[in-house]
Amino acid sequence: MTNTQQTPGSLMRAVRFESFGGPSVLAVADVPVPEPEPGQITVDVTHAGVNFAEVMFRRGQFPVGLPHHPGLEAVGTVRAVGDGVTGFRPGERVAALTLGGGGNAEVVAVGAEHAVRLDGPLAGLDGALAAGALCNVTTALGVLTSAGHLAEGESVVVLAAAGGVGTAAAQLARTLGAGTVIGVTSSPAKAEYARGFGYDSVVSYDDLEREVAERTGGAGADLVLDSVGGAFRSSVTGLLAAFGRHVIFGNAAAEDVTFEGNHPWYTNSSLVGYNLGGVAGRAPRLLRAHLERALAEVAAGTVRVDVHVLPLKDVAHAHELLETRASTGKYVLDVRA
Repeated sequence: MTNTQQTPGSLMRAVRFESFGGPSVLAVADVPVPEPEPGQITVDVTHAGVNFAEVMFRRGQFPVGLPHHPGLEAVGTVRAVGDGVTGFRPGERVAALTLGGGGNAEVVAVGAEHAVRLDGPLAGLDGALAAGALCNVTTALGVLTSAGHLAEGESVVVLAAAGGVGTAAAQLARTLGAGTVIGVTSSPAKAEYARGFGYDSVVSYDDLEREVAERTGGAGADLVLDSVGGAFRSSVTGLLAAFGRHVIFGNAAAEDVTFEGNHPWYTNSSLVGYNLGGVAGRAPRLLRAHLERALAEVAAGTVRVDVHVLPLKDVAHAHELLETRASTGKYVLDVRA
């Protein structure tokens, strides 16, 4: 293992929770600095993203062991390199998907296959901006391409249009050749914000059926991107064109719905899922390709990410904003503050 100088038994600040519940269960604690296992690097973190998936982990919607250290994305410099790792050296700037958690900390261990050096065309990418793009833009790209198979000229509906993935998806859909992109939000303020990201129109959930009919001449949407869930999820099929795709990649409502096995057959539609962690486990090369392209699109200015930076100690406030759906853009923690 190659590493920078470390003090045996040294501690770092890290966010963790010891029980499931509301944002108040989050705390910043002193914990041991991790060492890289074979195939890993450790990163001295400058910026760490906050995602809705971490809200679901904190609420106990997904099985995670306790205590749990949240954080799925981190930017900083390589601290140490584990056995078997090539292509990284201490001191290099990197952006990493920390899909095992732990990114909301001063140091995180991450699989080297999920890290990208911020050099070459990525050298000028701001740390907070890179942290804000890692999960959201990568997910938006994967949802549109590998899951949604968006074709040129097709129509796209994006639920939660003002969120981090939604705003990225609108911009990438344009880059990928979509003909019509419709956003859906839960409030007029969010609709006004979302309109700045290239949607043809942004409407409320109550007005969506009419808007889709008008924009598509009654044919329906080719692709609906759904991270919202809840009762509205079961009505999405009625918005789809023949052989339309309903892509599920989240469940903000925390309420599940069921579909009969014959549902795609009866409705001439596809029900498709996308989960970043699942792609990492089963198609790591594909995930890396999406990660590299996502960062390149942001560095080139093709995709705009609105980042709101908070100090590490305010992580609970970031969770509150996400959980109450009061957020727009992306929340990033400045770990150094």
